[in-house]
Amino acid sequence: MNKSVVAFFAIGFALSAASSGATTEQHHLMSQQIAPDFRLEEIAPNIFAFVSNNTTDSCEDGNTTIIITDEGVVVVDAPSTYLSEQHLAEIRKLTNKPVVYLIDTHFHPDHVFGNHVYKDAFPGLHIIAQDYTKAEADRRNPYMLAHYQGPGGKAVQEALRKQAETGIDLATGKPLQGYDLVHAKIDYAECMPHLAASERTRLVSPDMTYSESLTLTLGGTVIKLMHFEGHTVGDTVVYLPQRNILITGDLVIGPVPYGGDDITEKWNGSLETLMAIHASVIVPGHGEIEFDNSYMQLEHDLLSSLMAQADVAVIRDDTSEQFKKTLDLSAFKAKIVGNDPDLDWAWRNFFIGPAADRAFDIARGGVGG
Repeated sequence: MNKSVVAFFAIGFALSAASSGATTEQHHLMSQQIAPDFRLEEIAPNIFAFVSNNTTDSCEDGNTTIIITDEGVVVVDAPSTYLSEQHLAEIRKLTNKPVVYLIDTHFHPDHVFGNHVYKDAFPGLHIIAQDYTKAEADRRNPYMLAHYQGPGGKAVQEALRKQAETGIDLATGKPLQGYDLVHAKIDYAECMPHLAASERTRLVSPDMTYSESLTLTLGGTVIKLMHFEGHTVGDTVVYLPQRNILITGDLVIGPVPYGGDDITEKWNGSLETLMAIHASVIVPGHGEIEFDNSYMQLEHDLLSSLMAQADVAVIRDDTSEQFKKTLDLSAFKAKIVGNDPDLDWAWRNFFIGPAADRAFDIARGGVGG
């Protein structure tokens, strides 16, 4: 797909706080732990973010941003039914204004499965997405939801239960060791309410789409939507120029990036354009709110090294397995993971394997989605 705009927005999470010498709390107007799964952060007057705490769990959710104006509310991303129902309850405490627009930054379920929660509460609202995102949501998500609500979902719940109770890795049949065993118990406890809530989920498709850019003005607040490519072909970045706030979707993922089949070779170009904004506040798709480019730069450099090594491996005519044996991202792992066992679990399970596979595919000419 031709992409005239390959970037223009943001990135973030809490790693840059260490490099800047400031804590993220110093930047927030208000921070409140609402439930075990998420916090409410006021990042500017009348602009809030629900920051999900489960980004390193198997049932992860994306962040949600709330923009309150005199004429109504704009919501960016609606994760699981379980969280979106709680988010809406908190929005009602913040304002009696209706939600007028819901923006889907991309089609992945952890950003759109809660669409129905807002549509049911505000039947007149418009759900907006980039053209490709709507098409892929309509094509892929019915099968994904059928899986969660059918035998597949029950099998996932049973597998999580068995691993937690027996300590046996169902994939290998071997006992789980160290933090992997701890994580199996956490996953079971934290995923159950999400999977149970999926029974209430119904798909609601975007009713407004755009190709490359769209500008909304609501209650005097200017909201710019721009089409990027990287995490998927149809990423949307939301920019609030009056506040210099970027809402990046999954072009920025913390505290550990995710790898996956939808990644495209244009991700780094998008990050370069976003960093050129020098946003005051960056709301990533997952992870902590950021206030400078530090983490985005780290994510960019990680992806650059990954792709460069994949290109060399293809030139050498290596197999995928040979490439993964020679791949060295240890310097980046040290910066991102450190000695944190939870981040190490996420690095092993969410990033290094799927990202290596995808980078090798891209180096051989594969096209992302």
